[in-house]
Amino acid sequence: MGLDKLIQSIAIIVSLAVASGHLPQVLEAVRHAQVQLIQESKASKWGQEFLLPPSK
Repeated sequence: MGLDKLIQSIAIIVSLAVASGHLPQVLEAVRHAQVQLIQESKASKWGQEFLLPPSK
C-alpha cells in the first residue's frame, strides 16, 4: 500500500468520524495508542543487552 493510498484511507476514516460525531472518541483512542507506544519503546523495557565474552 502506497503512502497516497494510506493518506486517502485516513482522510475517509476521519471524514466518517466527523460526520457521525465520533471524532472525540477517535482522537482519544489515538492519544491512548501514542502513550502506549511511547511506554513500550522506553529503553527500560528492552531487556538485557547481549555482550560478547571477554577475550583472553
